[in-house]
Amino acid sequence: MRSIKERLILISRFHLAIIVLLNIFSYSVLDASDILSIDSTKNQKDLTLYGFYQYGWILPTNQFVNGNNINQMPISQYRAVSIQLSAQTSGNKLWEQLYNFPRYGFGLYKPFFPDAPYLGNPVAVYGTMGFALKRWESISFNFDIGLGLAFNWKSYLEDKYNLAMGASESAIFSTTFSLEKRLVNGLRFYAGAGFVHFSNGSLKVPNLGINVFTPKLGIGYNFTKPEQEYKYQVVPVYQKHSEIFISAFTGWRNILYYGSDVDSITQRKGVYYSCYGISAAFNYQVSHKSKFGIGVMADYLGYVNSSITSENGKLVSHPASFSDGFEISIYPSYELVMSRASLVLQPCFYIYRAKYPERTPFNYQRIGLKYNITDDVSMGMYMRAHYWSIADFIEWTIGYRIR
Repeated sequence: MRSIKERLILISRFHLAIIVLLNIFSYSVLDASDILSIDSTKNQKDLTLYGFYQYGWILPTNQFVNGNNINQMPISQYRAVSIQLSAQTSGNKLWEQLYNFPRYGFGLYKPFFPDAPYLGNPVAVYGTMGFALKRWESISFNFDIGLGLAFNWKSYLEDKYNLAMGASESAIFSTTFSLEKRLVNGLRFYAGAGFVHFSNGSLKVPNLGINVFTPKLGIGYNFTKPEQEYKYQVVPVYQKHSEIFISAFTGWRNILYYGSDVDSITQRKGVYYSCYGISAAFNYQVSHKSKFGIGVMADYLGYVNSSITSENGKLVSHPASFSDGFEISIYPSYELVMSRASLVLQPCFYIYRAKYPERTPFNYQRIGLKYNITDDVSMGMYMRAHYWSIADFIEWTIGYRIR
C-alpha cells in the first residue's frame, strides 16, 4: 500500500498531466508539415501577445465563500492579471475552416483575493482556445475557453477552515465572451466578461471550489504584418462511419478521517481509494465535427461503503469489497471532434450497483478531453461528477477503436 506521501506525489504528477493533455489538445492541429525550418517563412505563425486585467466578484456558491472561513466574513472581491501568447489559425487544415479559424495559445495567470489573503498566493499556467462567433471588418465577437493548473494555494492541510481548496494545487477553468478591435498598426483592444472556476476535481477533498464572475479588459500586439488572410477550401461531403471504442480507466478518490485518535494533519490528509473500470461503446460519426454513440461501463469504486481506522497514529484504509464496489452503467455519448482531439459528454445511468448507505444518485456524468495518439489509440482525462456540478474523481483513460 502506498504511503500518504507517495499518494500526494502521485497526485501532483497527475495535476501536471492535466497541463500536458491540454497542451496536446491545443496543439493537436500541428504535424510535421507545420513545423518551420530556420529559413522558412511560408507558414509563419500569426502570433499575438496579450495582457489582461480582471476586476470581478466571487459568486456565493458555498459555505466557505459565504463566511464559514477563518475570518468568519464573506469573500467577494477578485482581481487578476495575465499575459497570453496566441496563434491564429488561417485555414491550412480543414478543421480550422470548420470552426471559423480559431486561435490557440498559452498564458500565465495571477489571481488576487483582496479580502481573503489567507487563501495564499496562487499563480497559474493555462492553455486556451478562442472561437470567433462573428467577424466584421476589424471587430470580432469571440468565445474563449481556458484550462490550466494553479499552484501555491494555502490549502486545507494548512488551514482547517479552507473547505474550498483541499490541496495546494488546483485546476483553473474559464469561459469568456468578448469583443476585439483590430488596428492597422498591430494593436488590439479586448473587452469581455465571463466566469472563472478553481477546483481540483476531488483529487483532494474538501473541494468546494471558488467561482468568479469577472469583466476582462486587455490590449494585444500582433507580430504579423500584414495579418495572414484566411484560406477557404471546398468542404468535402463527410463519409459517415461507425466504430467500436474500447477503453479502460483508473483514478483515485480522497476520503477524510473524522476520528480524534490521530493528529489534525493526518485527519485532514485522509486516505485514497482506487477506482478502475472498462467500457465499450458503439459510435457513429455523422459529420466532420459530431460523433454520437451508446455504451456500457463496468467499474469498481473502492471508496463506496468504505471505512477508515487508525493504528499507532496512522490511518488504515478499508476499501469496499468487490461486490460492494462493482457497478454497471449505460450511457449515450456525444463527441465534438476537432482534428485529433475531442470534447466528450456522457450522461451515465446505473443499471446495477450494490445497496449501501449514502449512495449517490442513479445517474452521473463524464465530461472530458480525448486525444488520438495514433489513428486508433487514444488517451483521455474525464471528470466524473453527479448533479452536473459535484466532482467524484478524475478518470485517466486509454482507449482503442475498431473500425
